Amino acid sequence: MSSVIRKQLTADASHTIHLVLPPDMGDEVEVIVFPRASSKAAAQQESLALAGLMDESGFAKNVLNSTEEDCWNDL
Repeated sequence: MSSVIRKQLTADASHTIHLVLPPDMGDEVEVIVFPRASSKAAAQQESLALAGLMDESGFAKNVLNSTEEDCWNDL
């Protein structure tokens, strides 16, 4: 994979989006479409949800909650 494109696009009147690919990307791509939060409150809610996912990671559960790491709380 030579490059990755992330864009926030607005659909036209016929609910169509247009994306020009760089030549080095080739002719076949995989496209994943997510709805974008249009308000600031929705964007903040999405950020909190992503932060919650990080709290559920194996690192947070297994490393940060370990008794060896608990010594840092005493400093």
